[in-house]
Amino acid sequence: MPALKLELDAPVTGRLAVLDELKGLAIVLVVLYHAGGVLVWNNYFHGDLGVDLFVILSGISLALGSPSVNGRTFLLRRLRRIMPVYWIVLSLYWGLNTHFLQHQYSAFNLVIHYLGIHGWFGDFYAMAINDSFWFITLILTLYVLYCVLQPLMSSPEKLMLAGAAFSLAVSLVLFYTGQAGTFGHMGLRIPGFFVGLLIGKLLKAGRLELTLATPLALAVFLLTYVPYTQGVIFASVVVGLGVMGAYLFIWKHLAPADVQTSTARLLKFLGDHSLEIFLIHQPLIRNYNYYLLGRWFNDGSPSALSLIVGMVIGIGLTLLIGVELRAFMARLSGRQAASS
Repeated sequence: MPALKLELDAPVTGRLAVLDELKGLAIVLVVLYHAGGVLVWNNYFHGDLGVDLFVILSGISLALGSPSVNGRTFLLRRLRRIMPVYWIVLSLYWGLNTHFLQHQYSAFNLVIHYLGIHGWFGDFYAMAINDSFWFITLILTLYVLYCVLQPLMSSPEKLMLAGAAFSLAVSLVLFYTGQAGTFGHMGLRIPGFFVGLLIGKLLKAGRLELTLATPLALAVFLLTYVPYTQGVIFASVVVGLGVMGAYLFIWKHLAPADVQTSTARLLKFLGDHSLEIFLIHQPLIRNYNYYLLGRWFNDGSPSALSLIVGMVIGIGLTLLIGVELRAFMARLSGRQAASS
């Protein structure tokens, strides 16, 4: 069978620091996107592509760094990193929203939120407590998928076929059930994870071979023609790769060295705290921005300047809480490791 072969001069060894920088770029795009939503700016910039970067980078990181461990061990490691932070932020906003915004949540809503599966119950539940919490459902789903499909890493065309079939099924279900939020936020992003896995495999092995046979052709068919005929296009994955390429091969080559260094440090810091920033920032720059301006300043229709000042304060609080929360979890993890 003919094959498409991609080869590098040498495989990647060790951790790629630039992945953290790209995570930082992703969270900057997401925050700018949400800030534009508060100010009701036209979405010319499309900072929502930051989520596509996160999904692609998750696939790359898993393919690069995950040793050959059983699915249970892998999932436990990932859950220990994500879920405690998520539970703390979820509990915080549950309490704040209930007390200050007078929101009420059903027991069912809370249970599926704490399980992290709320995103699969439609837009109402996916964004009930915090608009950004749907990301937890997406990333947990991708981790479970990785465990199930890990044996296919040695056969990339079959991995692509499995990813295409799952992506198409999820997107069409969300599309035809009218779940516009979860369709756009979750359904259209899933193919990027499998693209990331292939990129990570190429980087780790220094070589990627795709057999030009039925599985690969069917995967391409399911990712292009079938969704196109139904009004679904997985375009943001390609654009997300374009943003990553622009940073790696344009900015990294054309920007002055000192600017590159300072930018890399800032983005790495943001990338290291991207999970915390993602979970915390949106209610602070939107819901509680409006709440405080209305409650403290009796400003029911705040100006753009007032909103911007409030958002700057909200982002500052996000960084402060995010840094302290990450440090707290690191100390807690250290104590648990020492005691065991």
